[in-house]
Amino acid sequence: MDTARMFGEYYPNPGSTASMTMPLAIMAEAFGTFLLLLFIFALTEGCNVGRPSDAIAPVFIGLTVTSLICLIAPLTQAGFNPARDFGPRMVAWIFGWNQAAFPDNQGGFFWVYIFGPLSGGVLAAWFFVYILEPAMKKSSKSCDCN
Repeated sequence: MDTARMFGEYYPNPGSTASMTMPLAIMAEAFGTFLLLLFIFALTEGCNVGRPSDAIAPVFIGLTVTSLICLIAPLTQAGFNPARDFGPRMVAWIFGWNQAAFPDNQGGFFWVYIFGPLSGGVLAAWFFVYILEPAMKKSSKSCDCN
C-alpha cells in the first residue's frame, strides 16, 4: 500500500501530524489552484502594463508554483491538477492496488483532488475575466489589449 501511495495524492498527508478534514482539504486545493491561475492570468495578460516580459514570466509562474507547494503540500500534498491525481490513481487501481488507489468510502479523492482544483480554477477565471481584466483595460487605454 505504501508503494501505491507514491502514485496519487492523499490527505491528510501521510507524513503530516496536521488534522485535516475533507472540507478544509477541498478549500486548500481550491485556494491553491485559484492563486496559481490568477497569477498565470495576470502575468500573461497583454493589458497588464505592470507584467514582466514574456521571457521572465515563466520564472515568476514557477516561483508561484513553488511557493504554493510549500504552503499547501503539508496539508494535502498540493495536487492543483486533477489529471495529476486521477491518472496515477487509475493506474494504481488497474494494477491491483484497489484500497490504496481509492482509500476512502466518501469519495475524498474526487472532492479534494478533482472538485477542489476545478472549482478554484473556475473561480479564478471568473474573477479575472469579470473583475481584474476590465480594471486593467480601463487603466491601460493606450495599450493594445488583445
